[in-house]
Amino acid sequence: MHVFTRSGVERTSQKFHSTDTSTVKKNKQNKTATPIPSRSHNRRPLPPIRPPSPALPPPQPPLPPILRSRLASPPSASASLPPLAVFRLSPPSRPPHFPTSTAAAPIHHPAASIHHSCARSAGRASTFPSKATRLLHWWPPPNPVAATSGSRPCRQEGFVRSLMEVCAARAPGKIILAGEHAVVHGSAAVAAAIDLYTRCSLCLMPLADDKAAATLELDLKDPGLTFSWPCGRLREVLLTDEAAGAREARPCSPDRLASIARLLEEHEIPEAKIWLSAGLSAFLFLYTSILGCRPGKVTVSSDLPMGSGLGSSAAFCVSMSGVLLTAAGVVTAVGGISGEGMGWELVGKDDLELVNRWAFQGEKIIHGKPSGIDNAVSTFGSMIKFKKGELTNLKSSNPVKMLITDTRVGRNTKALVAGVSERASRHSDAMASVFNAVNSISEEVSSIVELAANDEIAITSKEEKLAELMEMNQGLLQCMGVSHSSIETVLRTTLKFNLVSKLTGAGGGGCVLTLIPTMLSNLVLEKVIAELESHSFRCFKVEVGGQGLQVCQGGCSYFNGDVV
Repeated sequence: MHVFTRSGVERTSQKFHSTDTSTVKKNKQNKTATPIPSRSHNRRPLPPIRPPSPALPPPQPPLPPILRSRLASPPSASASLPPLAVFRLSPPSRPPHFPTSTAAAPIHHPAASIHHSCARSAGRASTFPSKATRLLHWWPPPNPVAATSGSRPCRQEGFVRSLMEVCAARAPGKIILAGEHAVVHGSAAVAAAIDLYTRCSLCLMPLADDKAAATLELDLKDPGLTFSWPCGRLREVLLTDEAAGAREARPCSPDRLASIARLLEEHEIPEAKIWLSAGLSAFLFLYTSILGCRPGKVTVSSDLPMGSGLGSSAAFCVSMSGVLLTAAGVVTAVGGISGEGMGWELVGKDDLELVNRWAFQGEKIIHGKPSGIDNAVSTFGSMIKFKKGELTNLKSSNPVKMLITDTRVGRNTKALVAGVSERASRHSDAMASVFNAVNSISEEVSSIVELAANDEIAITSKEEKLAELMEMNQGLLQCMGVSHSSIETVLRTTLKFNLVSKLTGAGGGGCVLTLIPTMLSNLVLEKVIAELESHSFRCFKVEVGGQGLQVCQGGCSYFNGDVV
């Protein structure tokens, strides 16, 4: 019997050749299968079974740059350090580098809590998973050999000084759809939030052993200025070290305002930036009233041009109050924002009321006697109708888009308001009719924005009515004497493309609104923007009626000093 291997070489199967012939014939008669020669002698032996290798520990997240810089030069070994918390994820798990001894069990420390649920900057991924509540981990990892039974793991001296509590808040700017100036004389006004924000981030440092070395720092990104105050100097001038009580918004007393002015005099503010003094006063008042004289760093950035009628000062006060009250544990988030996916969370209604009261106190320092409409819109968002101190929330059923043109022309709001009042005193009957007409326009605008439109025809009709009311309101503002040549240039430019515009805010320059119809093509819109920018104006495309104050606790972006 010959058997061919896979290589085609003929060989004789010894085992099959030795089979008895009679047995083979018997098998044929019984129709049984012919025995198949065994090939076990051709198989390679299997490798021995080895126990599975232990799973490699997951990679640890990189140390944030600011912590690396602080750990580069640890302080003296005589510092007394409280126990720290171990890095935890949800569900809790022990870090792979941490000793398994029961003596090395983690102990929670309040100063080590950081909630990493924050956003990412555009195009930059977060190092930490969002929506995860964590505790800051030991860094560098403790030496497992040093942790013996009955002893705690080793850690670097001075590590507590590297800990920080990080949180942030952002508040939107606002536009006034109808009712500027007339609202001061009893007419209704309609204001709305826009998706341009002022953002404040806070790195709240733990109290150092040497309180004289602790500082409070304010970094203003847009002007490119940084201000710093030693905490000891703050305690000396303000005669306080503790917060006055964050749960109750108290006005700034004249004595406290005078003390804050003394602190500002110690800084050489550039003459071109002297207008920052009021904002710095509001910052020092809010910070020391809510958090006392604790060391920390506050970073502020904004999409809003300052002094242009978009509520930049109110957005500053609201976002500042929000981040300080969040750090104080008074304000808490209630949930994420649908579709955002960036870690910003909404705030409950009661907490928003408290933030609004604090922001109003800051606005009083900046403006003297504000109406309260700017900080209310920035806090609560959406659209509101404001009349004689009463706020009515409006629910916009359809998105409204506007083109905001910043004329880059500064103006004096107080002087413009005073000018309207003088004109009203000289022509009381005529101006009363103007104010009544503005009131009717505001009431109709508030009704239109809440009107539901389910198809293109209804949406187009709604936008046409809104455009007509904006055009009438602009004519009445011209009667009040608050227009400007730059505003008229914007009106003429947009009218070439059959678009309606009106000023927003105090007038005399500032910003101008242009309604963007839903059916307007992007090509036409780009032509409008290009022609406006040829006059050295600046344009923003915004959506009206968005969310108000939002907070974010933690996030790796803030370790680098950035603000998302």
